[in-house]
Amino acid sequence: MKSWTVRCCIVLMTGIALTSTAWAQWPSNPMLNLNLAEGPGDQVQPKLLPLANGSWYLSWFDANPNSPPPIGYDVYAQALDAGGVPQGPHNGLLVADLGLSSTEDYGLSVDTAGNELIAFQDDREGSNIQITAVKISPTGQMLWGPLGIQLTNDQNSNNNPKIAGTSDGDVVIAWSSNSDVVLQRLDPNGSPLWGSGVVLSDPKANYEMADLHASENGSVIVSWVRSAGFSSPSTLLATKISATGGPLWGNQPLQIFNSGSLQFGEFPYFIPDGSGGAVFSWYSNSPTLQVYAQHILANGTAAFPANGAVGSNNLNNVRVSPSVSYRKATSETFLFWTEEDSNQVLNGVYGQKFDSTGTQQWGSNGLTIVPLGADQQLFVQNLQTGTGALVFWVDEPNFDQSTMNAIKLDTSGNQVCAQFPVSSVVSGKSRLAAAIAASGLSAIVWQDDRSGTDDIYLQNVNNDCSLGYLPIKCSELQHATSRCSNGTLDVKIKLKDLSNDGNSLTLQLNGVDHILPIRGDHAVLSVPGQGANTLLLTDPAGCAPQKTVQCP
Repeated sequence: MKSWTVRCCIVLMTGIALTSTAWAQWPSNPMLNLNLAEGPGDQVQPKLLPLANGSWYLSWFDANPNSPPPIGYDVYAQALDAGGVPQGPHNGLLVADLGLSSTEDYGLSVDTAGNELIAFQDDREGSNIQITAVKISPTGQMLWGPLGIQLTNDQNSNNNPKIAGTSDGDVVIAWSSNSDVVLQRLDPNGSPLWGSGVVLSDPKANYEMADLHASENGSVIVSWVRSAGFSSPSTLLATKISATGGPLWGNQPLQIFNSGSLQFGEFPYFIPDGSGGAVFSWYSNSPTLQVYAQHILANGTAAFPANGAVGSNNLNNVRVSPSVSYRKATSETFLFWTEEDSNQVLNGVYGQKFDSTGTQQWGSNGLTIVPLGADQQLFVQNLQTGTGALVFWVDEPNFDQSTMNAIKLDTSGNQVCAQFPVSSVVSGKSRLAAAIAASGLSAIVWQDDRSGTDDIYLQNVNNDCSLGYLPIKCSELQHATSRCSNGTLDVKIKLKDLSNDGNSLTLQLNGVDHILPIRGDHAVLSVPGQGANTLLLTDPAGCAPQKTVQCP
C-alpha cells in the first residue's frame, strides 16, 4: 500500500464509518431542504438540539394511520452527525407507540453522557394519560427500557412535560399536574431522587408548566404560568431549584411578569445565559399586545426593570410572538417579533437589542426587518451569532402558501447578510425550531405540508449565510492511501472529522474527474487499474501534489 501525503494535515484517530444506503445531506438549494420524516399522516412539532461534538438530536410526533394499533401521535427521535447525515432510519426511530388523538408540548434535552432525553404524555399504561421520560443512547438504544420511566401513576390531569439533563449527570422532569407543577429528579439509571417530587402550588391559583433548563451545580431553572381563573390575568413565575430539591431564589417564586396578563395560551420559553441565569421573552394581551424581555441573573435578581423591557414604544402598532437570544460576551439580549398594525391586518418583522440593564439599543420603536405589509410574517425565530443575530421567519401571502426567509445582523443592526431564502417551496410551514452549534453552524427544523400532509424538514445555514456544505479546506483532510490489488485501484482519503459527511471530493484519475462522496470521515474510489495511474485531488485544489500509482 502506498501512502499519499496531504499537505497541511495532521494525523488523528480514525472516526466512525457509517453505512447508510440512502445518504442524506445538507441541501444547498432552498427549493429542496432536508426531509427527515414523511408519510401518509402528519409529522408535527419537531424539536432540535445541538450537541457539543457538532451532531444534533431531533424529535417529533408522527400520526401515521397505517402504523400498528393504537393509532395516534407516536413519539419519534433522530440523530444527525455533524455533516447532517441521519444516524437512524429515514422517518426516525420509534420511541413510543401512542394512541393520543392530539398533541401537547413536550421536552427534549441531552445528558452529560450524550444521551438523548425526551419527556412526553403517555397513554400506554393505565386508564389515564401519564408522564414518561426516555433516555436514548447515541446508537439508538432505549437505556431506560422499552417503555422508559413513568413519572406518574394517577388520575390527575398531567400535561406539558419538560426535561433537562443536569450538569452533574442526573435528569429533571417537570410537568403540570392538575393545578400544580411537579418536578422529579432521576439518577442516570432512572431511579427517583426527590421522593414523591417537588411540588409548586398556590391554593388560590392554577399553575401551568412553561419551561425548564439545567443550570449550574446540578440545579435547574423552571418557569410556569399562574392564573386564578379563565377571566383572571395570567402571570409568569420562575424559580431555581438545587440538586437536592431546595429553592435557590427564595421561598417565594420570582415574579417575572405580573403587570397585565400574558396572551391566552402563551407559555413562554426561556434560554439559559450560560452563567447560571436565564433570559425570558413573552407577550401580553393586557394592557395591550406587547413583547418583553427579562434577564434574571444567577442569584435571582432582575437585570432589567421589573416586568421586563418592552421591544418597542410605538403605540400605533401592536406586537406578538417574540423570540429571544443572548450574547454572553457582552451581556446583550436580542429580541425579534411579529409587528402588526392596530387592526392586526398588516404584518412585519421587527427587532430590538438591549444592553445589560435592559436599555433599548436600536431605537425606541425597534429595528424594521420587514416593513408592515399585506403578507403575514409568522413564527419568528432568532439565534445569537457573530456580534448580532440570525433571524428566521415565514412569509405567508395566502393561507398555507408560504416561504421561509432569514437575515443576519451585526450588533448595530446592520445587515451582515441581506434577506435570503431558507425554503422557497410554496407550502404551509409552522412549528419552527432553530438552534446553533458550537461551530457556528445554524439549523432550523419545521413541519411542512408540501406533500399534502405535514412532514418534517430541516435546513442548515452557514456562517456566511449559504446553505449546504462550505468548500472543503485542505486543513480538513488528514491523509490519503492508494493500493492496487487484483486489477483494482483503491484510493481512500481520510478527513479529520464528520463535519463533511454527505459532502464530496473531486479526484482526477488519468485526466478524468471522479466525484467521491464522503461517507462518515472518508471518501473512497475503487476502479479498474492497469499500468500507470495519475492521481490529482482537484476539489479542494492545492492540497496534495500529483501522484502516480503503478498497477500490475
